[in-house]
Amino acid sequence: MRDLMIDIETLGTAPGSVILSIGAVSFDAETGALGNEFYEAIEAQSAVAAGLTMDVGTIGWWIAQSQEAQQAAFAGDLPISAALYTFSCFVQRVKATRIWAKPPSFDLVLLESAFRACNMQTPWHYRATRDVRTLLDIAGTRHPYIGTAHNALDDAKSQALGVIEAYGIIAECIAPAQSAPASSLSGPEATRR
Repeated sequence: MRDLMIDIETLGTAPGSVILSIGAVSFDAETGALGNEFYEAIEAQSAVAAGLTMDVGTIGWWIAQSQEAQQAAFAGDLPISAALYTFSCFVQRVKATRIWAKPPSFDLVLLESAFRACNMQTPWHYRATRDVRTLLDIAGTRHPYIGTAHNALDDAKSQALGVIEAYGIIAECIAPAQSAPASSLSGPEATRR
């Protein structure tokens, strides 16, 4: 599929922060199809050992989240290097040309920092990144919320559904303009042709 939505849960908001979990889903923004899913919870101590850091404010924020979200985020037992390797293989396998996040300046930048900390290549090209918030703002919509808030996979699926909806709204706006006959134009529009 052409699109891949990525979401992470972390113990900080700055590049170089501990990543607790990675969720992703492949999808097709034009057809609305959802595809392969990825979810991995990471053993936090392995991320610290790799040089990633924790933020006290984010730890406090996690204390206020639902028990379901906490259990999903803190249940990791896979070392970060293994999780990133598995995730990289997944990204390469789905061959998406558009890599989405809400926003890329958080999720993707923190993932790129983690890949560097583990001496690994980032599995996407920088030109492939797309911003969910910008698209939803342009379309005048919001994404639905499914599953547990702050579960990386549930958030990725929710955001993918939002992108699909936004693409539909934009397509509806473009279709009437493309199907208007040339003879229906008058005034300055007709003289510009």
